[in-house]
Amino acid sequence: MLKGIWVPLVTPLRAGRVDLDALRALAAAYLDSGIAGFVALGTTAEAALLSEVERAAALQAILDVAAGRLPVFVGVGGFDTRAFLEEIDRLERWEVAGYLVSPPAYLCPNQAGVLWHFGQVALHTRRPVMLYDVPHRTGVTIEPSTVRQLTRHLNIVGIKECVPAHFDALDSLPLDVLCGTDGAFLDCLAAGGSGGVLASAHVGADLFVEVQRLYEVGRVTEAQTLFDAMQPAIRLLFSAPNPAAIKAMLAFSHDMTAEVRMPITPASPQLVAELRRVHGTLERLRAEWLTAPAASPLH
Repeated sequence: MLKGIWVPLVTPLRAGRVDLDALRALAAAYLDSGIAGFVALGTTAEAALLSEVERAAALQAILDVAAGRLPVFVGVGGFDTRAFLEEIDRLERWEVAGYLVSPPAYLCPNQAGVLWHFGQVALHTRRPVMLYDVPHRTGVTIEPSTVRQLTRHLNIVGIKECVPAHFDALDSLPLDVLCGTDGAFLDCLAAGGSGGVLASAHVGADLFVEVQRLYEVGRVTEAQTLFDAMQPAIRLLFSAPNPAAIKAMLAFSHDMTAEVRMPITPASPQLVAELRRVHGTLERLRAEWLTAPAASPLH
């Protein structure tokens, strides 16, 4: 079910407010890029810094664009499992494809607590659930042995895995593994992964799609060559608190600002200059590797 490149959409801001027109235009730019779907209200969306009203408006804007064309998973995070369930209750009225759910942050439960948490989530909804293993943000990992136990819940269908050391152990399990660490995308595919939820796909969706296509048709050396050429841009996009650099690069070619919400700080002028350089690199890669480029948000 979960395969290919998923874009975890940023939330454009203008003068402190969510820019819904810019969000709709941004989502529309990816519809023909070859991606598999969107994640709304994830980490890259600054969802933790949005009000409930802002989150609802942003989700509706994305669904308005994606309806009937691409599936939309919604990020669910926080501290208290009960609050996770309340958020899912609020989201059930929307026609979303499923939920991307993290462990409770800050509390650092043991694996028995992680197992209980996700069990409660799985029992609370009939919709598909994608686990989100992101220990550098939550303070706790989802061990592969815990994932194995969680697969008894039929609606736990995948995992966004940000720990490359887990890729191999997850390959034998009956769920889809999507890479959540952009620079390890090809390693994930090599370990049997089915795609990625990649923030840097905002500015290279069609290139990531091509890397996966080349790999899956057996042109592994070419996939590696293209991916290696993308790596400097990927690293630069994560050299500032996410999504500051991504928004700065998107602002080069979209009618949106690079504005982020404090305490996330905007990209520095020096970083913006470097981003302009790698923006050109990605354009050259597109010209070299994509003989018939799809509509791309980089143009």
